[in-house]
Amino acid sequence: MGTWIKETDKAIYLMQGGYWISRITKYPSQNNPQEKVVNIRGIRSWFTRADYPRAMTVSIGTGAPEPDPMPAKPPPGPSSGKINASGLEIVKHFEGLRNQSYQDSVGVWTIGYGHTSMAGPPTVGPGMTISTAEAETILKRDLGVFEKAVSDAVTRTPTDDQFSAMVSFTFNVGSGAFRSSTLLKKHNGGDFSGAANEFLRWVYAGSQKLPGLERRRKAERALYLSQDYRQFIT
Repeated sequence: MGTWIKETDKAIYLMQGGYWISRITKYPSQNNPQEKVVNIRGIRSWFTRADYPRAMTVSIGTGAPEPDPMPAKPPPGPSSGKINASGLEIVKHFEGLRNQSYQDSVGVWTIGYGHTSMAGPPTVGPGMTISTAEAETILKRDLGVFEKAVSDAVTRTPTDDQFSAMVSFTFNVGSGAFRSSTLLKKHNGGDFSGAANEFLRWVYAGSQKLPGLERRRKAERALYLSQDYRQFIT
């Protein structure tokens, strides 16, 4: 089912199936009482979706009712032991695809979708290049390593979203850091709210807080809670 944009007197909506799935509210202009202002930065993420909107319905001044939000999805079931499409989207977005090796923010040689030698072959070094198809193959193999690491560490069965969020997190921080994390301890103890908040502590590289890491952790936290993680992918 496709998406489209609907504009009303009060807001601009990303629509699907007769309901809105994302909303940007309009505010009165300080300079002209006849105008309203929206922050269009939020709209940018709408066009990065696989089903990005291709049409817009304008209904200003018609008195038409505001649309209803998308009904809540049923709670996700138990994890399949594999990262789901949402978790994969987070990993790919924040890792980015690099066909030539580079050093990350802490100096580790990296290639493809965040692959490092620590995850297994191939060993990454300066001057290395790979194709996009090779990057996809390496990512699938790497994710298997971290899927197993999460599966082995959790003692309380996670939902599909919880599992996928923890795989994305572990892919980024490493299996050892995950196994010793308070996040894992709280999850295994059934404190899911506390575990979700632990994501937000892992936003530093060295002693510096990185905005990209902060957005990633917010996306992972939202997925862990089965909330809208896409608002953090821009």
